Amino acid sequence: MQRKYAQTEYGKISYLDRDKGYPLIFLHGFGGTGNTWLKIEPLLDAGIRPILVDLLGHGHSDKPEIDYRITQQAEAIKSLIEDLDLENFSIAGNSYGGWIALKFASTIINPDMIFLVDSAGISPTPGEQGIKTAGDFIDSILKVRNYKNRDALETIMKNNAREDEKITYDELAAIRCPTTVIWGRDDRVIPLEYGERLNAGIKGSQLIVIDGAGHTPQIDRPVEFANIINKKVLI
Repeated sequence: MQRKYAQTEYGKISYLDRDKGYPLIFLHGFGGTGNTWLKIEPLLDAGIRPILVDLLGHGHSDKPEIDYRITQQAEAIKSLIEDLDLENFSIAGNSYGGWIALKFASTIINPDMIFLVDSAGISPTPGEQGIKTAGDFIDSILKVRNYKNRDALETIMKNNAREDEKITYDELAAIRCPTTVIWGRDDRVIPLEYGERLNAGIKGSQLIVIDGAGHTPQIDRPVEFANIINKKVLI
């Protein structure tokens, strides 16, 4: 895969791209990078073009001084899609990335499909649990990957705690594209009940629960996860 960059109104977005095939944009969770999907990349069918994004404030992407509202992240993804000149595409989002995918599909444009992987958006966030918990959570992220983005992560966490950032049930009802909700049965970060709520709120969606997986089933059960994607995308 090649690392590339696209300019958005908020700054440059970095992404890894396989170049050929049907475009499937992958959005990582809070504090992560597009690399969190690399375990499944070789397992995806050759007909799929994975685009592994570093969200604004993360990884190799810019860390601008913005509010990092979910809408801003979704708008940046729209700019990326326009830069790539994509007419048909799908989006997969894990946790925070799923929240952005929900906002994108409900308020900007419905992709061909969306995959919500242990998605945030309606569940409580670490920022709602107090300053100490939020700070400890960010500390744990920066021990693993320090992209000199503490300020961005703190801003994201602060805004994610806002009630008006949450995805509403009206927004869920506005999603018209085929939706697959994928959840690790052993997720202790966002319990399965929130996957069930998302599935109930999105018309025609399907919930698939992966046994033996936690909050990142693409890492815990990569073969099973990739098989789900392959079957859905290549129907």
